[in-house]
Amino acid sequence: MSTKLSILVPVYGVERFIETCATSLFEQTYPDIEYVFVDDCSPDGSIELLRRIITRYPSRHGSVSIIRHDTNSGLGAARATALAHATGDYVMHVDSDDCLPLDACSHLMDKALETEADIVDGGYAETCHGKVSQTFLPFHGSKEIYLRQMLCQNIVSNRIWGRIYRRTLFTRHGIKPVKGVDYSEDFCVVPRLLFHAQRAYTDQVVYHYRTDNLSSYTHQVSAKNLCSMQKASLIVYDYFMKNDTSRQYAFALQLGMLNLLRTERKHRETLNGVSSRPNTMDVFRPQGLTTKILAACWQSHCPYAVANAVYLAVRKIYVTYISAPWHKH
Repeated sequence: MSTKLSILVPVYGVERFIETCATSLFEQTYPDIEYVFVDDCSPDGSIELLRRIITRYPSRHGSVSIIRHDTNSGLGAARATALAHATGDYVMHVDSDDCLPLDACSHLMDKALETEADIVDGGYAETCHGKVSQTFLPFHGSKEIYLRQMLCQNIVSNRIWGRIYRRTLFTRHGIKPVKGVDYSEDFCVVPRLLFHAQRAYTDQVVYHYRTDNLSSYTHQVSAKNLCSMQKASLIVYDYFMKNDTSRQYAFALQLGMLNLLRTERKHRETLNGVSSRPNTMDVFRPQGLTTKILAACWQSHCPYAVANAVYLAVRKIYVTYISAPWHKH
């Protein structure tokens, strides 16, 4: 009996891109795939076009589901809905403006079956107007170092796409994308999964990430998105405070929260007047003299350039330390 992969795709306003995306999914060389598309009340012809594309692939037709939201609920909710309907042994998140090389799923699943890993990362390529602009390899190194750098934020990629996940990672630990967290929704989920996972990787390019869709969440900095980033960081902070009982990720978590304070300070004018946004200091408790000083700097009238220089120096020292070959993990 083969191992099934579920590909999960939120759909909203991607009429220009859905054909390229869906075609790359239905033409995958890996045979045992189910496809779960979530129509988040897309205002254009994305779903009608998707249905026409499905008819071109009769062998895949019985493996495709399209779930429609009654109201537009956002990216986090769409990912959660897709996950709830998945039945595969592994799941893969794909954004509907991106696409996959045709052997992507085979490479990832082969590595998963070879290593019995819970998460398998692959390389990815950034594309602009159909041409590859840059290619990125997955992180090479231990899961512990990778997770520490991820929790620091802005050092390694926390992308939810370009990887496969054992589905029971989500169900066993009660982890899922969160409705209302539509920006930084990757960070909200991936570190929590990685904490419990055995990880493997392949250097094969398994994902083409589009950079020319200026309407995507990645290209938008707004008060709403900054609030979403705050929520994501606070969810991760709370999770690790409760579950990392050995505190092996404690300082990395503190640095990540300092990065959140840094972002809030940088975008203070954008966030001013947003009464519904979470108050980071209601949850975050700085530990240690260095962390307390930096947190105070971000909240005071200390010049941004000074606080930023100190923060970056502390982070660099920490990342260099945890990456040193003599450091014990």
